[in-house]
Amino acid sequence: MHPAAEIYRDILARTAARYLAVRPAGIEIAAGHPLIAKLPVTILNHGAARTLYRERRPACRSLDGVRAVQNAKLYCAACDDRDRCTPQVRLDLVFDNIPYRLLLAYTSAKNFLFYHTELVNNRRRLEDVITMIRVVNRGSWGELRFSAARTSGET
Repeated sequence: MHPAAEIYRDILARTAARYLAVRPAGIEIAAGHPLIAKLPVTILNHGAARTLYRERRPACRSLDGVRAVQNAKLYCAACDDRDRCTPQVRLDLVFDNIPYRLLLAYTSAKNFLFYHTELVNNRRRLEDVITMIRVVNRGSWGELRFSAARTSGET
């Protein structure tokens, strides 16, 4: 495991995560910051997520696909709005020594799951690999592609 992985996991668990935004021309790490077309990251964790959007803004979110973040007593399976939620894959990652969270929509999620399966089949652990995330401009949205840049600790 990457030496700092446990520290970053702890930081993510204790703080409000910084969210990365995917745009057609790149990834936005902060408002006003130039878009980045290729992002080398260490992915620490991944899992299911769901977001209910209203007027293109998140109205409700679950980071485990089971319970709402805003109300731990609200279960997704019992929610009347479940059919309007967007299923996603959540990535907890580190870029430039800063922890971030990235929520993947369908095509990007499919690309990530394929990439993760390739790593597993090659007996490589996600957190031990520097992953290059590249944005493919699809006009009104950006599709993410994932590839192994190098193993952590390699030069």
